[in-house]
Amino acid sequence: MKQLLLLLFLSISVITIAQKQKISLEEDTIMVDSKPYAILEKKRGMTMAFTLKSLTGTELGYFNLQEFNDPKAANNANSNGRVTYFEVTFFNDSRQCEINIPASKKSVAKEIVENNLVKENAIDVEAESKFILINGMKFTERRKALGGTVIIINN
Repeated sequence: MKQLLLLLFLSISVITIAQKQKISLEEDTIMVDSKPYAILEKKRGMTMAFTLKSLTGTELGYFNLQEFNDPKAANNANSNGRVTYFEVTFFNDSRQCEINIPASKKSVAKEIVENNLVKENAIDVEAESKFILINGMKFTERRKALGGTVIIINN
């Protein structure tokens, strides 16, 4: 019986791993299972910001890294309580949300693909609505609660 359960568990694990999409970047092109999905261009200069484009070059959205200091986030490794997040703006309807992911191009690309934000060279409106609903504007709300000003770092 234990062997049967182990075999069943291993089979489900292999199927799950096999179904997972392979996300990669080739220059500015997001690739999903070796097929072009969308374009993600880093803004020139020292800022950590990315423009999401369709494969035809239409601008779809903007991911802009923001930061502020939150005393509640302070610890031994982060004495100032630095909080970073991406402010996401969708150009089709000007709606926004904020996401907390590592500040890298690969992380942004992965977030876009895993949330199915692009479909047929445009923003998938249903996926966008779900993405905005789930993520909200919690960092802006926290910043307002602290009564502080917005700090935009252009590294």
